[in-house]
Amino acid sequence: MNGQASRIIQLSRMAGRENNLPASKIISVCSGKGGTGKSFFAANFAYTLARSGKKVLLIDFDLNFSNLNILLNKTTDNFLSEFFEKKKSLEELVFSYSSNLHFIFGDSGREDHPHVNRDLIDYFFIALDRLAAKYDYFILDSAAGSDELTLYQLSKSNFNILLTSPEPTAIMDAYAVIKLLKNEGSSANDLVVLNKCSCAEEAKNSFSNLSMASKHFLGIEPNFLGWISFSNAIHQSILNQELYLRSTPQSRTAEEISSIAERFESIATWLIMTKDAAETV
Repeated sequence: MNGQASRIIQLSRMAGRENNLPASKIISVCSGKGGTGKSFFAANFAYTLARSGKKVLLIDFDLNFSNLNILLNKTTDNFLSEFFEKKKSLEELVFSYSSNLHFIFGDSGREDHPHVNRDLIDYFFIALDRLAAKYDYFILDSAAGSDELTLYQLSKSNFNILLTSPEPTAIMDAYAVIKLLKNEGSSANDLVVLNKCSCAEEAKNSFSNLSMASKHFLGIEPNFLGWISFSNAIHQSILNQELYLRSTPQSRTAEEISSIAERFESIATWLIMTKDAAETV
């Protein structure tokens, strides 16, 4: 890390501003393993929020294994790695998908990808603070799994939407992420979305198993944000590199993700009101 970036981090920490964004601003979408549909959900969730009038910046934060631009069939010459290499600001990397929905894409498979450490992640969150006035939400499409840097990034978010599926192994992986985040000292709000479900009962039973284990062994009760049905049409939209909710806005999946977005906004609004009330006491 160069001296200028280190000085910015040092000054921000001294001022207590290393992450000074509003209480509902940063949402990380994560999963305990790959294949849960994390990027599909992140893109369509962001699109739903933007369609409701929110200004959203979705950032592909799966460092050097990014695929959001492929999922959306978009090409760009600007990648998140250029920010970490101090070549461009975050604002210079923004790709405008629509008036309310913007993206920052990532690289994939670069042998010379910049080495990212905790200081650089701190630097990234400080840069987000400078864009805060322009967006209602920042959504980070995180790397799958629970490596050290991913856990650190998740611990600095306001919300972690943990995407999982009904399989017992997926539920166990989700539990492991919640446990590791607790060990990391995370104060983020953990929200769970069940994907690829056959019915509402399967989703609720799967979440119940995760919730009971988390409460019993960790003293943590994650919130159930909603569930998404298994659909071959979703798989086809990924093959076609189409944003599913844009091409099929009246589908059952669109209704399910819209419900998830509405429930999230209710939670976010409540959190802001609670925080404001606490600060006035």
